[in-house]
Order: sequence, then structure tokens, then C-alpha cells
Amino acid sequence: MRVLMLRQQPSSRARVQAVALAAERPDIELALARQGAPGGESIALEWQLGDRPARGLREAIAQFAPDVVHSYGPSPELTVCVTELTAGRVPVIHDLTGKRRFLADRELEARAIEESRALVVASEVLLEQLAAAYTLPPLTMVFPSYSPARELAQADRGMSAEANIDRLAALYQALAREPMAGLAAELRSG
Repeated sequence: MRVLMLRQQPSSRARVQAVALAAERPDIELALARQGAPGGESIALEWQLGDRPARGLREAIAQFAPDVVHSYGPSPELTVCVTELTAGRVPVIHDLTGKRRFLADRELEARAIEESRALVVASEVLLEQLAAAYTLPPLTMVFPSYSPARELAQADRGMSAEANIDRLAALYQALAREPMAGLAAELRSG
């Protein structure tokens, strides 16, 4: 399975999840499309999107053929852009921590949340706030911002990103099994 991670500015959440996925789920191939500076994700395949992200995203999607796109907020622009570019053929996850939510343009935030196939948030409180304001996508998940195992005491490593990353991997797999999602795998093998 292939997952394209998508972000604007460096994100500790994206970095920790990328490191945990690489360590615990080598069966999931990762690539990164980003605006802004490098963020320590340690992903070999990467596209810098620049000021006109649609061009770079189109190239990343064509070259990598992701099964799922995981877009990290708080800004909704890249989520909306990738959803439009793929015309719904590739499932998109919108991921929010709740910090610096993009409230300046509620219509754009609504599109990012409501047009995504899944929403991942860092807390139950944030999920409730978003549910009160928007129509949530069919799949939602509370996935806290876990610390990497190396930063935790041995007794606390059950609460690390690595110990919990299978929950996120299961969401990727559920989305990749959707009828249209198989298109990427078919195009790669054809």
C-alpha cells in the first residue's frame, strides 16, 4: 500500500507518524509532498510543492500513484486541492490537531472536512466540536499526538506512536479497500 503524506509547514505529528510507520509497518510505502521546510520525516521520495501546489501535487500523484493521501492541517487548502485533483478517486484523510485551526475561512475548512473520506483528530473534544459545526466524513478517528518510543520511559512505551500506529494503518487499509481506491493499484500494475 502507498500513502502520500501531504503538509504545508513542518509538522511534528507528521514526522512522528512517518517514523512510526517506517519502523512498525514497512509494508506501507510512504512519500511526502510538502510546502515549507523539511520536517525530519525521513522519507526518501519527496516533492516540494512551492507556491503553486497543484502542479507539484499532480506530479506526485502521477509518479507515486498513492492508494491514500494523508493531509495534515491545520490549513485546509492542500486537502481541498488534492481532493479536487483526484476527483475523489484517491481517498483523502484530513488530519487536525486542533492547534491553529484555520477559522479565517470556515467555508474552506468545511470543504476539507466534509469532502474528505476520513477525518483524524487529536482529541475527542475536537471531534465533538467539529461534529457540531460540520457534516463529518464516514470515517473518523481520534488519534492523539503520541510521542516516539525513544522519548518515553520503558514503562510508558505502550503509549508511544509505534505502539499505536497499527490503528492508523488499519484506517489506511480500510480506505484502500474502497471500490474506487483500487484504481491506483490497478494503474500501477497495468
